[in-house]
Amino acid sequence: MARFTEISAFARALFPDARLLCAGLVGLWTLTTGAAVAVGSPASPVSWSAVAAGPVGAPPAATFRDRLAAADGWGSEAEQAEALWQAALIAATDLDAPRQALALLERLRAEHPDSGPAAEALPQQAVLLEQLGSPMAGPTWRAAAQARPEHPHAGRWWLRAADAFVLEGSHVDAEAAYRTATGYPPQAAVAWLALGRLALESDPAAAHAAFTDALGAARRPATVRLARLGVATALERLEGPDAALAEVDDAIAAEGPDPSLERRRDRLRNGG
Repeated sequence: MARFTEISAFARALFPDARLLCAGLVGLWTLTTGAAVAVGSPASPVSWSAVAAGPVGAPPAATFRDRLAAADGWGSEAEQAEALWQAALIAATDLDAPRQALALLERLRAEHPDSGPAAEALPQQAVLLEQLGSPMAGPTWRAAAQARPEHPHAGRWWLRAADAFVLEGSHVDAEAAYRTATGYPPQAAVAWLALGRLALESDPAAAHAAFTDALGAARRPATVRLARLGVATALERLEGPDAALAEVDDAIAAEGPDPSLERRRDRLRNGG
């Protein structure tokens, strides 16, 4: 039900009845990954694999100091890297100190670049930068995806990069990131939808092609309907309302009744 609500909200934002498409693409990533900092999100600080070690019931600040001491102590490099990772976790969550967490993650990458925690540091930095509203969120998501293209979440990171670039008005970077995301099947449909939206105002033919690719990549019924609405919107710009109406009629016949498709059909029939 939660996933359906997210998709329905996105559908209303992307394809409103009165105004065909609204500006911006904030929230595209939530279609496939959930909220940026939700518990359990693979990109959230609260899901970091390390559990900060410390006495049971110890105040977070005391455990934080203990982890910093361990990072500077006589342990092995792996132990020092793990201690920094845990300190960053505590700073980001229990201490609500994202800037301090960012600094610790940067230190981790600089001092222990070949460690396991360092390999996971970039996407965590991107999450924190996003929380802070930093313009560096997009470049950091992109760097994380470029550094580990084989990572199970690399496609999500590309989407996050693109969404951040859109927020900053960097549409060239956003388009490049969305195009890269189309190479990851779980994210392909959302990425093509985003590309269609970016192209719609300036190049309806390119938007039509992108929405058509989204339709081919879509697996969820709600995403299929969004792609169909995108195709219809582009056709209306290219060939007029009759072509768009034919596409919507075909979509309803193929996908079954759907309020968003039926509203679009009514508007097109009434010339609104």
